Parts: sequence; C-alpha cells; structure tokens
Amino acid sequence: MKRALLSLVILCMTTIAAWAQGKVITGRVLDKAGEAVIGASVLEVGTTNGSLTDIEGRFKLTLRNTKSILTISSVGYQTQKIQLVGLDLSKPISVRLVDEARVTDEVVVTAYGGRQLRSKMTNSVATVRNESLKQGLFSNPAQALSGAVSGLRVQQTSGSPGAAPTLVLRGGTNLDGSGSPLVVIDGQVRSGLNDINPEDIESMEVMKDAGATAIYGARANNGVILITTKRGKAGFSEIRFKAKVSANYFHDLYEFLGSEDYIRMQRMAIKRSSEVFTNSRGQLVGYTNQSSLAGNVGYGTGRSYFDQDGVTPLDGNKDARATYGLYEYSDNLKFLLDQGWKTMTDPVTGKKLIFSEEGGLRQHNIKDVAMSQDYNLSFTGGNDRGNYYANIGYNHSNGNALVDWYKRINFALNADYKIRPWLTSNSSFAFTRADWDKLGNDDANYFGRALGLPPTLRLRNAQGQLLLGLGGGDINYKVVKDSYLRDNKTNKFSMSQAFTINFLKELTLKLSGNWYFSQAWNESFNRDRLKAPGQWHRSRESYAGASETLDQTYNAVLNYNKTLFEKHNLSLMAGTEYYDSYYKGLSASGSEAKVDDFGALGYTSDEKGKRSTVSSHTHLRILSYFGRANYDYDGRYLLSLVARYDGYSKLVDNRWGFFPGLSAGWVLSRENFYNQLSGLKDVLNFAKLRVSYGSNGNVSGIGAYDLYGRYGLSKYGGNEAISLTSLPNYGLRWEKTNTFELGADLGFFNNRLMANLTYYNRITVDKFASMPITSHSGISGYSTNNGSLRNRGFEFDLTARIISTKDWTWNASLNGGFNKNTILKLPNNGLERNRQGAYEVYTGNGNEKKWVGGYQEGQSPGDIYAFKAEGLYRTEAEIPENLIDKVPGKNLYGPKAWANLDAATKDAIKALPIQPGDVRWRDVNGDGVIDQYDRVYIGRSTPLVTGGFNTQLTWRQLTLSARLDYALGHHVIDGRTPWILGNMQGTFNTLTIARDKTFSAENPNAEYSPYVWADQLGKSNFYRSSSQFIYRGDYLAFREIALSYRVPEFLTKKMAMNSLELSLTAQNLGYLTAAKLVYSPEPGADTMGGYSLPRTLVFGLNVGF
Repeated sequence: MKRALLSLVILCMTTIAAWAQGKVITGRVLDKAGEAVIGASVLEVGTTNGSLTDIEGRFKLTLRNTKSILTISSVGYQTQKIQLVGLDLSKPISVRLVDEARVTDEVVVTAYGGRQLRSKMTNSVATVRNESLKQGLFSNPAQALSGAVSGLRVQQTSGSPGAAPTLVLRGGTNLDGSGSPLVVIDGQVRSGLNDINPEDIESMEVMKDAGATAIYGARANNGVILITTKRGKAGFSEIRFKAKVSANYFHDLYEFLGSEDYIRMQRMAIKRSSEVFTNSRGQLVGYTNQSSLAGNVGYGTGRSYFDQDGVTPLDGNKDARATYGLYEYSDNLKFLLDQGWKTMTDPVTGKKLIFSEEGGLRQHNIKDVAMSQDYNLSFTGGNDRGNYYANIGYNHSNGNALVDWYKRINFALNADYKIRPWLTSNSSFAFTRADWDKLGNDDANYFGRALGLPPTLRLRNAQGQLLLGLGGGDINYKVVKDSYLRDNKTNKFSMSQAFTINFLKELTLKLSGNWYFSQAWNESFNRDRLKAPGQWHRSRESYAGASETLDQTYNAVLNYNKTLFEKHNLSLMAGTEYYDSYYKGLSASGSEAKVDDFGALGYTSDEKGKRSTVSSHTHLRILSYFGRANYDYDGRYLLSLVARYDGYSKLVDNRWGFFPGLSAGWVLSRENFYNQLSGLKDVLNFAKLRVSYGSNGNVSGIGAYDLYGRYGLSKYGGNEAISLTSLPNYGLRWEKTNTFELGADLGFFNNRLMANLTYYNRITVDKFASMPITSHSGISGYSTNNGSLRNRGFEFDLTARIISTKDWTWNASLNGGFNKNTILKLPNNGLERNRQGAYEVYTGNGNEKKWVGGYQEGQSPGDIYAFKAEGLYRTEAEIPENLIDKVPGKNLYGPKAWANLDAATKDAIKALPIQPGDVRWRDVNGDGVIDQYDRVYIGRSTPLVTGGFNTQLTWRQLTLSARLDYALGHHVIDGRTPWILGNMQGTFNTLTIARDKTFSAENPNAEYSPYVWADQLGKSNFYRSSSQFIYRGDYLAFREIALSYRVPEFLTKKMAMNSLELSLTAQNLGYLTAAKLVYSPEPGADTMGGYSLPRTLVFGLNVGF
C-alpha cells in the first residue's frame, strides 16, 4: 500500500513538473496610450527562451519554469520585469510599457569601462549609436559621423574608398585649426578609425570637455572618441547575416566641350591673344603668335595621319604626330568620315578641317559606375554565466578612378565568462587584413587631366589598338596599368584580456592587458612600359618596405560604488596604466633589374647609387596614475572629480604632467519646489545645469627623440663627418589645454523634446613653436613653448519624438556648433602682433595699410583676402583713362595712359591696354593704380557653424530615414575653374561656360572676361586671387536617405528566420550650396579640384536566425 501511494505521489509530481515546464503563456504588450508595441522582446530571465511581439503586440511563449521572471523590452521604452508567481497563467498577460525618458535613463559609456546615467552626467559626452552605421556602406566608420555630433566637424573631401575623413572637434587646438580626437577602442588607443569594421561597433561616445577627457591626460586635448564593440547578452542568441551591395556613380562637376567647339574656342583664343593691339608699325600684335595653329597641339593642324608615303597610317604609340586627330581636310582623308570623323570650317583661316570626336580619356581613366560590397556574418549568445559575440566581415570597395580599390577582411571575437561568482574574464580578439591599390595619388592632377585633355586626342590607331596618349600624366592608364605591380597591405591584430575581481558587492578590481600589433607591407615594381609615343621607360624600379608596431597597454582599475543612507551615491575609481609603443621599419629600393619579369630587389643593379636601404625605430612610453570620484545626492546634486598624472618619454626634464578636471551639476527638476510648479513641470519635466573645468596635455608634433638633439652624416672637406642637425631642448614643457564649460540639459513634455545647450571656452597655452636660428648655424629652428590659442563656442542638440502611435513613429534630431578660434600669443619676433606670414592691404582710408592674413595675435586664422571684381568693362568709355594695373606680369594701362606710353615699351610687348571685357577691379585707396595692396576681405575659410539633422519615420514595417549635415559662415576658393577659363595650360579642353559666358563682340553682356590663351602671360583676368571665384561655402549635404522594410514575423517564422529586413539607401546625394563649381564645398578640399564623393545606391539585406 505504501509503495503504491508513493508511486502515485511521484507520478503526480512528475506530471505537475512537466506541465509547469511546458506551460504556454500568452499576452499583449501595449504602450501608455494603449497602442500595440511591435517587436518587443519577451524573455524568460536566466535562459535564452524568448519571443517577439507581433503587429498587434501579442506574444506566445512556452515557459521552462512557471516561477520565472519575464523581462519585456523595446527600443524607446523602459524595460519591465514581470514576476510570474501568483499570476493566473491561464489568462493572457497584459503589459503596459512606459516611454523611455532618455535624458534620465540612457547609460553613457565613460573612460575605463565606466558607465553613468545620462541624468547624472556633468560633462559633454555625445553618444552615437550603431543605428547610424546600419544602412549605409562605409569603408571607414568615421564617414557615418558627419552631422552626428555637435561641434565635431567631419571633412569628407575624397571619394577614394581608402580615404579617411578628417575629424576636428571644437575647432582643433593647432593654429591652423587642425587637431584630431584621440581614438580609444575597447580601452586600446588607436591612431584612427582606419580598417575598423563598422558592423562590430555597438556605440561611439565623443568626449568633448576637459572635465571628461582629463582622465586621458596627455593625448586628449582634442577630445576623445570612445568606441565600444558589440558583446553578447544573457538570454539571447542569434545568427545574423548582413549583405550590402552598392553602385557608386561618378559625380561629374563640369561640362566640357566637344571637339568642334574646342577647336573653335582654342583657335580663336590664339587669334585673340595674338591681336591685342596695333603696334607702331601698324601690325596687330599680342603676347603670343599664331604659329601654334599649325603646330603639334590639340587644336593645331600640324599632326599627320599618314607617314611621308601618304599611304601608311602613323601609329600614335610610335610617332607623336599621330596623337591628335585634327588635320586640314584633303581627299585622301575622306574615308575617315565613314569612321565617325567630322569636318568644320576653321574660324581663323577659313579652311576646311577634319577632326576626330573620340572624346578624350575620361571613358578609359574614369569608371562612371563602380561597384562595392560588404558582408558580415555574426554569432551572438549568452546566459547568466557568460556571453559571446563573433563576426566575420568582408568589404570590397571600388573607386571611380581606373585603378582604385580597397579590400578588408575582419574577424572579431568578444567573450565574457564568470569563472567564479567573484571572478569574471573579459576577452577580446580582433584581426583585420586590408589591401589596396591606387594609380595617380594626386587626385586633382589625375581627374583634371582625365577630364580636361583635348577631345581631339586619338584613343586608337588605324588598327584599332589603344593609344597611350601624350606621355607623363596625360596617358591612357589602361595601356600601362599592368606595368605597375603593387602589393599594399596591413595586418592588424588586437588582443585584450581582463579579469574583474569582485572583492565585495561595492568593490571591484579590473586588471587589463591590451596588445595591438600592426604590420604593414608595401611592395612595388615598375615593368618596362611605353611612357610617350616611341619612348620606353626601362628603369625597372623596385621597392619593398615593411614596418611593424606593437602597442601594449596594461592597467589596473579599482572601482568602489556605494549608496549611503539611501540618497548619497558615491562612485570612486583609482588606477594606473603603462603604455609602451615600439615601431620598427625597414625599406629598400633598387633599379635597372636585369629582367622585366621579377621585381625582387636581388635582381636590381648593384652599381653604386642604384640601391638604397633605410631602417628606423621609435620607442615611446607613458606611465600614468589616474582617479575619478563621482558623487550625487538623490540624483539632484552632482559632483565629479577626475585627475591624471602622466610621464611621457618624449619630454626630458618636464616629462611629468598633472591634468585635473572638476565638474558639477544640479538637477533642479528633482527639487521639491519645482514639483510644486505644476504648470512648469508639465512643460519642462527635466532640467539640469552643469559646469566643468579641466586640463589636458599635448606633445603631438614632437618626435620621440627630438628633444635629445639629432645628428646626421655629412661631408666636410671631402671627409665623412657627423654633425648636429637639431639642438637638444631638455626644458620643453607640455602644451596644456584648459577648458571651461557651462551647460544645460532639458526635457520637455515628458522628454518628447530634449535639448542640450553648452557654452565652452578652451585655451591652449605653452603651444609648441619653432624659433628661427641664423642660417649659418646649419639649424633652421629651435622648439620652444611660446604661443596660446583660444577656442570659444556654443553647441546645441535637439531631439524630438514627434509621433508615437500604434502604426506610426517619427523621431528627429538637430544639432549645431558655433566655434571661433583666436590666437592669443605667438613667439616674440619683434613685429606687430608677432605676425607670421601676413601681408599688407589698404584699409580704405587713403594710403593707410594694415597687416592681414597669416597668424597674428588677437586675430582668427583663416581670413581670405582677394581682389574684388566689380563686373567687366563693357565699353572703352567705362575704363578710367589713367588707370594702371600692376598685378599682372605686364602692366595694364587705361586708354589715356596707354596712349601716353612710349612706343618702345609697347612694341616690346612689356605692357598691354585695358580693354572692354577686362575685369573692373576695385581700387581700394582710389589712387588709380591696382596693386598688391588692393585686396579686400572676402570671408573666412573655416565654418562658424556646423551641425546635422537626422530623422526617422516608421509606418508599421516600413521605415524612411534621412541624415543631413551642414556648415555655415565660410568661403571656399575655386582655383580650378579660373585655371580652365584662363586657358592657363594652353592646350587643354575648356568648359561650356567659356563658350556661353565669356565676353566677345557677340556676347557683350557676358559674366566672364574673353577666353584667351594663357591668361597668366597676359592680363591676369583669371590669374589672380579674385572674388569671382571665391564662393560662399554654406552647404547642406544630403548624406543618406534610406528606405527599409521589415518582413512581418509571421512570414519570417515560416522561413525559419527571426527577422528579415530589406533596405535601399542613397548616399552622398550632393550639396545644396552656392559653391557649385567646386568638387566639394567642405573646408579642407583641394582648391584645384579632386576626387568627388560618388553618388551611391546601396541595396541591403539583414537576416537573423
């Protein structure tokens, strides 16, 4: 009987346990308005068992334990925990999520793994989430930062896939406005964001003020970018595959002429430039003659199609006479008309001409569409003991230049494991292999020639073979690209191991070691190649270079966190760090290899002077001690102190520096009196005031051994000698940057609208400056601490959750930063304001002059002065009779002054008359002479305001997002357009602007001066700094517009997927700007043109299993 009863009890218990473990529960997740929350995560705590809500907010979950706790989370809402014990699980569970008050709940990553609630932050730290990297295709994650952070200027001035944007925070700390933030990735200092897989990034924090960055001391005077990579999460596992394929369309800025218009314009330009005035002998003369019209140039008729026998076609790869397709017409050339050649009447001689219409080298040297691709396969998971994240990434980006590509393979593994309840291991491994190649490193030169070569250039010979071109940089790279063998690669490996020891609940010690090993290899070999028609390059140069860098960082960080008497929250951190960086490099070169098939250096000539080797090494060390103390009372009164004590091996007697930071905040919206102001509380529900002051150091620009003095080999009296090349300077001190900041963080309408307002005043003192030393010493300068710079500005960040309903959500953000740099002090050189590189201009008060430009105390660098163009002279009567223009190489004279000029000067063409069509230049002092002092202020080269706008609109599964950035208050100089319109190369093609908008008898109301030959040799209407070609650089950049569709869960489940998203993204759609004739209105762009950003269309697939 007992045995039977026991069996019955066991059977009942087993049945109950089985029922409990297999219990299916249902429920619905709603927001406070009663609308369904789609895609909310419902997770059984301590397991990987979970579910997502459907379009009606409903979920179904099979429990493993009826006594479990459920966590319900969704982006934009506060996470909730539901205790199942005591609930009737036979009925659906109803959950109401509360809108996330992001100002108060967002967790911000701070230095050395610290985390702080946004509501308790007393510093300027901006967070960029990985959503900014989600849709676009980026070879460098810095490309996604444009407009993302107030005060951070991201200069994207090259469309080459391997190009890295320039980052400048709050105007930089160098006199020229440069200075990039320190980059720290998972605790490891990196030289930049190159070769980092954007897919591995969880978030980026940009630390701006010294109150926050002082913890990084010696290297953080330009701010810090903290990058946190992805890690696994407890209770969640997934396999995710992402694919992006893009078409990159070349953005053609100019419209060049076809062959007929080119021939007409160029030949008339020669005629116009050779017939400027009548000399004393009654002849029309100018600063050139018309001999080139029959010469071997693009517009000349001196080339030949046939050899001297009149039958054999010349080969343009062997004979320079066959490089252009323009001849005086003859019957034996008539057959060319059947091959697409055309005829025209010579505007100068009236003869019949025949010419080719092949269109120049653009079609060969530039790819109108280049394809790029990016793939990532990641694995993530975890439980209460550990977690992991692993990702394999591949990126292959192609540029629009003929040979320009970048490839990157990434592998990342982050793993955390709780070895014991008191001991946790944190491990990270990452490997990156990057390869690239690029022909023509001078972008302005490469694209300028590819687009600007004469359209009469023949591209194929009579046999249909590709022709090289003219030689030098004016060639078809398709003909020779296989002669340039290049092997450029880097291997980068980082390893991080940390152990966190929990002595007490409040007391932890984290011991970390980070290794970053970078290896570079660059090898090149130039095979025999045709360098010009009939000329071969046979030097067979070979080069190999290898370098490696090992950066080691070791630190120990002790953290103590305690809440006292319920409302006093204390967080203490103390640590020490040792940084060691060792670089080694070796390179060798040789030439005149014995064979053309192998590029090994051993095959190069061993004759004297044919080979060279160079080796180098650099060793840097930094020892640091640092600490941080955060205190708050009831989240209301906030105080933070940080300090760092650095010793840097670059310095000698003053290598130790102390860098403190202090910040405080007051959350007045938590005060009792504030809560009683119901009307205000309903509108402004969160309000925090903050203030900070801190110091940073800098030794950039100083070499590892510069201050110890340098020695070099030289010859004296025919004998080898060792001589001093730079003086030692043991007493040089740190550059120090001191920043004061005042800010406010505000939340309106239950944080549906959030605002962050910040004023800062940053002063860099003891700036490094080079004091000149007399040249006979053999040493050019001596580094000293002498100079200071101030950055002052204001920043704002606005974020709004405009719509949040069942089917619709709409979020938007706007940020901006105003900054002005002022030089406070320069090395004493005995000149007014200790000016450097300045020049004089008239003030407008008679002949009074002032010094402008360059660097001067009390002034802002980057001012642009130029000659003011006030239109054109339309008739001779408009020209001041006695005007003299001394700016060109030949003086220009008004009608009366020209008439009074002696005949000898005129006949020698040492002067030219000012005529209708010439530019009317402003005579600032009214003395009737245009000279170098008549330049006027046009604007500044650096923007006063930069910022960005981002928005996202979601309707059910469909999301439309846009990312824009802007810059205001700067001007850009266009050097390329006047170079082309001034025909300064002399033979290249010109623009439709020259045909349609230059002055002539037929076009007297034109915008620009007559199209002439080599304007720099004539009147310099184009060849001078002119307001005509300095434009307002204000722009609105359309960086990204994306449309994505998330396939409903009921469909993905049928396909055994957790999620599936398809996207279509347009990147770099262009600029809304008045500067339409420059390839980029962004500051820092080459004034002579460059590699424009391609307009890109990206197709994306994102699937999870």
